[in-house]
Amino acid sequence: MNRRRRGLLMALAALPAMRVQAQQEITMASTQKITLDGDALQALAAEAYLYAYPLLMAYGFMVQQLELAPEAERQPVNRFKHFRSVATPTFNNYIPWVGTDTVYSSSWLDLRAEPLVFESPGFEPHRFQNIQMEDLYTHNVLNRGTRTHGNAARRYLFAGPGWSGETPAGVDEVLVFETWLLKFFMRIAIEGPDDFEALHKLQDQYSLQPLSSYLDQAAPKPAPKIDWLQPDAPRWFECARPEFVRYLNFVLGLCTIHPSERALMQRYAAIGIAPGADFDASALSESQRAAMQAGIDASRARVHARVAHLDDPTNGWVYPLDLRGPRSLVAGSDDAFLRRATLANYAIWGPESAEVVYMSAALDADGHTLDGNNRYVLHFDRPPPVKGFWSYTIYDARTRLLVDHPSGRYKLSDRMPMRYGPDGSLTLYVQNESPGSAHETNWLPVPKQPFHVVARLYWPQAELLDGRYKPPGLRKL
Repeated sequence: MNRRRRGLLMALAALPAMRVQAQQEITMASTQKITLDGDALQALAAEAYLYAYPLLMAYGFMVQQLELAPEAERQPVNRFKHFRSVATPTFNNYIPWVGTDTVYSSSWLDLRAEPLVFESPGFEPHRFQNIQMEDLYTHNVLNRGTRTHGNAARRYLFAGPGWSGETPAGVDEVLVFETWLLKFFMRIAIEGPDDFEALHKLQDQYSLQPLSSYLDQAAPKPAPKIDWLQPDAPRWFECARPEFVRYLNFVLGLCTIHPSERALMQRYAAIGIAPGADFDASALSESQRAAMQAGIDASRARVHARVAHLDDPTNGWVYPLDLRGPRSLVAGSDDAFLRRATLANYAIWGPESAEVVYMSAALDADGHTLDGNNRYVLHFDRPPPVKGFWSYTIYDARTRLLVDHPSGRYKLSDRMPMRYGPDGSLTLYVQNESPGSAHETNWLPVPKQPFHVVARLYWPQAELLDGRYKPPGLRKL
């Protein structure tokens, strides 16, 4: 056996023991009885709940996708679920503002037993594709694709915390993550209604295998089966009550604590928080429960207030650019943790802004609520400034989910046939009923109720990323 493979296998063998030891040390330190009460307990509970919020939301969606979703929507561990069609109001419609521009392939990765080797195929030069990874903190830890590396085939090694082996032959990039479980996406843009057969062939060329298989070596011992705590509202698991500590501890048991947050965890231990530790909310006194609940309610209200006002509108549109990204952007301060929690509520697992800018409109150009009982036009002097492509999709204002319409259409995109003016301008007709045959290609149907419009601007140009771009507003007719 050569030195490289021997080093890799030694690293693999050491991982389970390292993980268990680290978790046991922290858990043992967390068994103290909660002695705080009153204002001190309320303040610490508020801080901890804000920290926990995105982890709770991610956990709810994870259990939904792994355990509770209908079979056609369920997503496996360490192998791909290829979604061969896009989401509709009746299919895969539970992630707020679910995208409909791409076919998705998805998996939950479990790196506890050993690393995984992922291979992305080569794509034709005209295609737009990307891969994305989110850890259990909801940090965006991987964005690769057309924008970053072009469309050549690439091979990656994904490893859990603490892995330090050498890069195997043939691997282009090694990524070591903070959490043992991760959400993994692959997206390929749809170029038209006749593109799906070609897209499915590309999806089938993605490859994911254990490192031991890639090295043609014996597999290590499998990781223990996870006995999930069942969330009571998995599709929207805010868990806004003192029991959140129990769920947070469970999720943290699948993570490592970043060095910058060790002092934070030591303080949080005063209310029972520690990776893998149990928590019995019934042991709280009445005054302790009330204090914790007051803190939780205050932080939840902050998150909802920020979601309601993501940014100052520009012609009715908001497009905050500071919510998505790695740990360096969305952790380390109260404001960063608020932004991280806001994204988990607003559009969990969205790509970072350099990949795609999301703009949302709940108001028209005059500041009035968008309502499908009215008719609107959206006029562009020139199309949005992107190097990739763009789309505009309609969602229910309350749930932020796709909503049914008799036309079967929920969006317009530059990949669809539309009529442009001789000067390159474009007008979209945003209304419930058809604007007539002359304008039907440019019709964006809406329900007869309040709605949101979400723009996705892929591979945005600099004027979008620095805020110089002023999008046109929806004008009521």
